[in-house]
Amino acid sequence: MPEENYNFADLPVPPIRPGTSVLLAGPTHAGTRQLAFRLLAGGDDEGTIVVTTNSRAERVIEDCQTAGVTVDPERTAVVDCVGDDEDLPARVVGVSGPADLTGIGMRYSKLYQTFHEAGLGGVRTGICSVTTLLSFNDLRTVSRFVHTMVGRIDSVDGFGVFLIDPGTQDERTVSTVGQFCGARIEVREGDAGPELRTRGLATGNDGWMPFDPLPEQS
Repeated sequence: MPEENYNFADLPVPPIRPGTSVLLAGPTHAGTRQLAFRLLAGGDDEGTIVVTTNSRAERVIEDCQTAGVTVDPERTAVVDCVGDDEDLPARVVGVSGPADLTGIGMRYSKLYQTFHEAGLGGVRTGICSVTTLLSFNDLRTVSRFVHTMVGRIDSVDGFGVFLIDPGTQDERTVSTVGQFCGARIEVREGDAGPELRTRGLATGNDGWMPFDPLPEQS
């Protein structure tokens, strides 16, 4: 279990306590997807699990690497709802499709147990994206799935990112899904580039802050 908060290098996001899940809401063109992977980049003692509902595992791994995630089968895994890829530098398990929420949950739990037994200090989980799940399932079913996943992440002191595009959903749907998350990060396209603001965190700024969706290159 992590002894300290989850931190986010070079992002205007304050440290977040273990067990927290955030709803990441914003349009894709504003760098929201890239931000999701930035939030999943942790320290050397942390693991990362990505549930991909609309991209092949190969692309997800590329996105992880671009965002600064250290990709290694001992600490990086993908639950792939799109199609199996072979010979990838991460642990990949397939699910029949985005409609199989039970299968996603079962495979996620098994992956987490594997990482926990390996002694990782914490696990960051990304659901990319809830928007796709809503196109294959009704709101009640997806809400139940999100509620269950948030509960699992909380029980193991993990950190969760649930990505949604509010431009494709009505406010009721976004609010219904978001009520299960402990906080929200909203993204918009500002005059000089993408901006974010945090809601529901004990510390941080509720105002809009510019951010770079890609990490600084050393």
